Amino acid sequence: MAIKKPLAITLLLLAASLGACTGEVAPDNARIESVGMLALHGRQPGAIAQLQAWAAAGRPVAQRELALALASIPEQSAQAGAWLQKAAAAGDQEARFQLAQAFYEGNLGLKLDQAQAWSWYERAAASGNAKASFMLARMAKYGEGVPRNLQLSATWLLEASKQGNAQAMFLLSNAYAAGEGVEQNPQLARVWLERSAEGDFPVAIQALAMSLESGGQDGERDPVRARHLIKEATDERSMRWNNYQ
Repeated sequence: MAIKKPLAITLLLLAASLGACTGEVAPDNARIESVGMLALHGRQPGAIAQLQAWAAAGRPVAQRELALALASIPEQSAQAGAWLQKAAAAGDQEARFQLAQAFYEGNLGLKLDQAQAWSWYERAAASGNAKASFMLARMAKYGEGVPRNLQLSATWLLEASKQGNAQAMFLLSNAYAAGEGVEQNPQLARVWLERSAEGDFPVAIQALAMSLESGGQDGERDPVRARHLIKEATDERSMRWNNYQ
């Protein structure tokens, strides 16, 4: 008997789903990450077991997702570091960043090691991770993992800014305004302040508003835009401040 088309499609989708769970069909990264979300929030009892199977088969994304899931379970968090190391060594960008964080904070079964943190942040940054570039700028500024170096800090702030990190743009603006690690340049300070504000970083929006209210160093004054920016800064701080912590 012929199967009606809608039912046939449903059966094919079900078969594909079951095949992915049993290993008959190799899962793509999106599916692994969706199972990782289920495992992280404990919404599917078999999710961690499925990630373990994929991780044991050498899938870096599964190793990373398994590590993040185990990190949220106190009695199993010590295993997370080992899986992160496997995923990071295999080239997973997010795993490299998370491993750097673990070394920087000394958790997930790993000892605090700022030199290792620097090394892994550097690898993540080379893959385009703006958060990693930002952390390198911070570490260079305060002498964490490497000797204190304001020029190197500014270099990584510029890299993080080019990669789209609005907080880095704000700090780069401050660096140009003060001549910290770079040659003092009020024009570039204003350029990066504007870009940070465009990136919805609340502190930058407020700083730009204050500059427009007072006239700033360049004498430009725009009270109307300043008032709009103050309201925008308040709204962004209440809605999105946690993004920058």
